[in-house]
Amino acid sequence: MEHRMSDAELRKAIRVLRERADDARHRGNDDDANGIERTIRTYQEEMTQRL
Repeated sequence: MEHRMSDAELRKAIRVLRERADDARHRGNDDDANGIERTIRTYQEEMTQRL
């Protein structure tokens, strides 16, 4: 059975991932930041589908 994150969990995950993506960009790791941002977009899409 797959765990479905609650709205609060999704919001927290997006916030934490945004911080990690920003940190990766500041360190010059654009590939890492881009990968993290893809995950953020996936989570944001899931949030919009719930509305």
